[in-house]
Amino acid sequence: MTPLTLLCPQCGSPLPRQALWRIVSCTYCGADVTHSEDLVRAADFHAAYVRSRSGDATADIACGGQYYKTIAHLGAGGSASVSLANRSGAMPRRVVLKIAHAGTPAGQLAREKAILDRLQADDVPGAAYFTQRLPQAVAVGSSASADGRQREVLVLRHPTGFWGSLADVRLAYGRAIDPRHAVWMWRRVLEVLAYVHASGWSHGRLSPEHLLVHPADHGVLIIGWSGATRRHDHTAQARDLMQLAWAMRAMLSHSAGKPVFSSTTPAPLVRMLERASLDAAWCASLGAEGMRQAVGGAAKDAFGPARFIDFSPTPTN
Repeated sequence: MTPLTLLCPQCGSPLPRQALWRIVSCTYCGADVTHSEDLVRAADFHAAYVRSRSGDATADIACGGQYYKTIAHLGAGGSASVSLANRSGAMPRRVVLKIAHAGTPAGQLAREKAILDRLQADDVPGAAYFTQRLPQAVAVGSSASADGRQREVLVLRHPTGFWGSLADVRLAYGRAIDPRHAVWMWRRVLEVLAYVHASGWSHGRLSPEHLLVHPADHGVLIIGWSGATRRHDHTAQARDLMQLAWAMRAMLSHSAGKPVFSSTTPAPLVRMLERASLDAAWCASLGAEGMRQAVGGAAKDAFGPARFIDFSPTPTN
């Protein structure tokens, strides 16, 4: 057996063999040393833990054993408010919090997390790409609100670069957006729906409020999955396509009420949107991928070859 001599890394003096399995003090320089990488003094560990939770005192939401400090209110839906927040601790993380309104049925956000987890767990062709373009849940639990009542909380990863919903864009503009932007928004959502529908899922509540826009990358993220179902139901999937068409009609209307196409909307797009929003059988026959290709064809007829046009979520004039 080869002899093993342990030397102090600070002064080079020999150490007792106990340094192999515990912390010892060098008799020459007084340094605390151990050969094991698994050992740490309890006091040092506790001090590091206290430092890691230094932000807990200012946090206002607790969920899943973590503490979060809300930064800004992002919006509110029928069942929950949505806020931007930071996770406290030594490794902070930007997250989105959904906090259930009073009176929201218990377990609704837990159901949404379960659905999102199943979407992320799907192992079908394209999963590696498309699961990155779906919301990612972190935790679900309950936390005391300002009125002292327990509210259900869903923690989601913050989707970097997304500005807000298409409803926010519509509100900022106060009028119809450029139809060329409506085309890429429509096609981006159809691309994701083609994957989701192929896995048997249907969203069920597609609206401008549930579509987040990424201005720089021309991306759209579908949110609000608590009502999603997985039944390989072509009728429900056709309903998704019709709802999406109505959402696009809203973006191409100057009126905040019943969507009426703006005069700048080209006829090929008008025809596509009118049929897609009213003809369920046609939607079912095309499917999301077929409709995506049809939208591309209508856009080519209206605008010529595709090209990238910078998009601002707020009007510039």
